[in-house]
Parts: sequence; C-alpha cells; structure tokens
Amino acid sequence: MFVLLCLVGCKKGEVAKPAALPASPVLGAAKPASPIAPPAASPVDVAAVKPLLTDDKLSRFAVYQREMLAVTSETMGVGMQAFAKGGTDQKKFQGAMAADNRTAKIADASKAALEKSGLTQDEMAKLMRVATRYYAHVYALQQAAGKVEGYRKKIDEAKTSGKQPGVVDVAMEKAYSGQAAQLEMVRKEFATQYGPEALALMQKHEPEFFAINEKMMGAAMGAMMKKP
Repeated sequence: MFVLLCLVGCKKGEVAKPAALPASPVLGAAKPASPIAPPAASPVDVAAVKPLLTDDKLSRFAVYQREMLAVTSETMGVGMQAFAKGGTDQKKFQGAMAADNRTAKIADASKAALEKSGLTQDEMAKLMRVATRYYAHVYALQQAAGKVEGYRKKIDEAKTSGKQPGVVDVAMEKAYSGQAAQLEMVRKEFATQYGPEALALMQKHEPEFFAINEKMMGAAMGAMMKKP
C-alpha cells in the first residue's frame, strides 16, 4: 500500500514523501507467534474519510483495486528494489523509486483504473489508507482464527488416542488463539471511529476485497521470489 500511494499520480522523479515507512501487511501477517497488528499508517482525517465509506464508493474502490492487480508485481518490484538501494533512508528510498522506469507504468495504470472506477485521486488515496488497512488486518485475523480449530483438533485427537500432543501443534494453537476476540475488537474500534453503518458496509464488501487481497498477495509473493 505504501509503495502504491507513493507511485500513483506521481510521474517519474516526483515520488511523494510519506510520513513514515510502514511495515508490509503481507509480511507482517506471516508471523503467527505474535499478535497480528494492522499495517502502519499515519493519522487519518476521520471527518474527511467518513463520507466516502458508502456502498457506492466501496464498490468503485473495489473496481480500482481489481484493475490495479495487473501491476501488483511491478509495484512490489519497485518497492523491493528501492528498499535494496535505499533501505530505511527515506530520501534514498524515494529517489530509487522515482528513478525506476516502472513508475510511469504504475501511474498510467492508476489513471486508467481511476477513470474506470469513477473515483478521484483524492478519494482513492483516502480509501486506500482506510479501507485497504481494514481489509488487510481483518483478513489476516480471520485467516489466523480459522487455523485455531485445526490445531485444536490435532491436539484433541492426540489426547483421545493417549498420546502427547505435538509440541508444534500446541505452540501454534496458543499463537493463533485469541484471534477471534481480536477480530471483534478491531471491528468494534472501527465502528467507534466511523460509525456502525460504515462498519456494516465494510463487512458487506469483505468477500470481494478478501478475494482481491488473495490475488494481490499471490502476485506479491511471486514478485518477492524474483531478484529486484
């Protein structure tokens, strides 16, 4: 998300400066031993975003996201190469992105996706920061919570047969347990911040955004397997 926000709408050599370098939601979600945290983000203007959390705008944002799937590998590639060259030095990181020839392709793809979705650049940026963050976090929590039952079943089967449960199964069950409660807390916090009606709409659109997320993660993992 960070890389995309830096690149879309920016021509080569004009990469926007972010407040901070956030962690990757894909990589962050792959650590079951620790609580799943949402992708880092700078403060959001709730009053400016709240009017965009409608059925129409979320549907349009889904159109935008699906269109941008075509350049997921390029976006990840730019980010990975920029990190390899600049590390956590924001100036070097941004300079590397700006110099990458793929930047123009991503910007062009975003422009076409915006036209198809009917969203403005500003609307897309606001939804990117809020909706993408929410769906990435909830998706990761649901994936983790869904694995708990599998490990509990293995533990119960071992006990029933008079065997000692596997160390890995016990450790993973402990690591993943509590995700359902955390998921409920995340949704409750979202409702408190944006209202119960907005939460209901976000939940309504979860299936389509989760599907987009899965495709995006697949493309991202493919890009990670390649050398920058």
